[in-house]
Amino acid sequence: MPNSLSKLNLKTFHGFTLVELAVVMLILAFLLTSGFMSVSALRKSKNFSDTRKQLAEIESALYGFAIAYERLPCPAIPGNGGQANPLNPATDCNTYIGFVPSNTLGINGAVNCDGLLTDPWGRPYRYSVVQADAGNSPGSDFVTTGGIQLEGMALVRPNIQICRNTSVACGSGTPTNNIVTTNAVAVVFSMGEPRTNSAAENENAGEPGASMASTCGLNAHELSNDQFYYSSPIIEVDGNEYDDILIWISHTVLYNKLLEAGHRP
Repeated sequence: MPNSLSKLNLKTFHGFTLVELAVVMLILAFLLTSGFMSVSALRKSKNFSDTRKQLAEIESALYGFAIAYERLPCPAIPGNGGQANPLNPATDCNTYIGFVPSNTLGINGAVNCDGLLTDPWGRPYRYSVVQADAGNSPGSDFVTTGGIQLEGMALVRPNIQICRNTSVACGSGTPTNNIVTTNAVAVVFSMGEPRTNSAAENENAGEPGASMASTCGLNAHELSNDQFYYSSPIIEVDGNEYDDILIWISHTVLYNKLLEAGHRP
């Protein structure tokens, strides 16, 4: 009897067919892949969430700076320690399209070797400020102290345009139903995941000839070369991908913040 049970057990444990083993391996592979995909999806979701939080912090800091100095800061450039360039402009910024001046704004966060504040993907946050001058102030209205007050709200005309439809060209002649606003005074955005950019993402940063060289051996930092930007939900369509995360400052909201603080634009 013991010998019969031993043979039966041996036969039971060694009775799997190759097909059954293949099915088990496929199930294990599926479970492992699903686990990896879940971890990747969670990490991606956290990156987007952290980016939106940091953009909100940057926006708040820009309003705080405007209330304290009655103007917006100039963008930073690679290698200047995250300072606005220049720190105290007499008339104009050295560049109107650049990077968040995190040092000037007092924002804590990761920075790269160029001294630029970076998003969770390690890419620097882009920052553009409007270059508008109605003619009554000594320089650009929104970056020189007193410029907004000298011009007055009725005269100042911001010209940063935000579009929503990534498949329609943003700029001169854009259909009005594609325009979110033409009155933004500043734009801040993350470029999202590193990948091949679509036309819409290239409009935000990556247009031909628009870049700033790194001062520490990184690849050149892509930029926009105009005042047109897209703001859209995430799109996962080949050739039309979009995952930039963009915020902007409206001139009316900025005026309201100044009024609430006791300034009179």
